[in-house]
Amino acid sequence: MERTADTVLADLKRLVESKTPIDRREWLDAAFYLVVLRIEQARKFNSAFRAVASKRLDILKGQEKKNVAAANVEIQASIEYEDLKNQEDKLYSIDELIRVAKKSADEF
Repeated sequence: MERTADTVLADLKRLVESKTPIDRREWLDAAFYLVVLRIEQARKFNSAFRAVASKRLDILKGQEKKNVAAANVEIQASIEYEDLKNQEDKLYSIDELIRVAKKSADEF
């Protein structure tokens, strides 16, 4: 099976939901994979950010009188914005998992 950030996070989620204690080695292995795979997730975030920015420009160009607040509300109601926020949350979760694993390794 191919290791991706999603599969690593899904494995950890499964362990947490089943209330299975996670060994430090597993945390460190997961963190190692996520450090390597994080760049892929960052690229997805950057692409989503660009898509949202492009959509915002299109909305503003279509307005006769520029209304940034209205454009922002329209953006926030879009699928692209939802994807951007989901990717941002995933990156935050990856960063936190790596931080916790490092702290755990220091105590090891």
